[in-house]
Amino acid sequence: MPMTLKQELHALVDALPDDSPRLAGLSESLRMSRALDEGFEDVQQGRTCEADAFLRKVQQRWPRKTSA
Repeated sequence: MPMTLKQELHALVDALPDDSPRLAGLSESLRMSRALDEGFEDVQQGRTCEADAFLRKVQQRWPRKTSA
């Protein structure tokens, strides 16, 4: 019986060395996908703010350094 796509993916990932750049790329893609899912959930639940309010909050937390 042929392997399912899920089984093939498991076999491919299991065969990669732990320090493989491909594994790092997959990990980053998964992290980004999860972050986007969280963002979409926030929007659906009404957890949003106006862009100007967001920028003010960011600038207060991380003010720009001025050159001396």
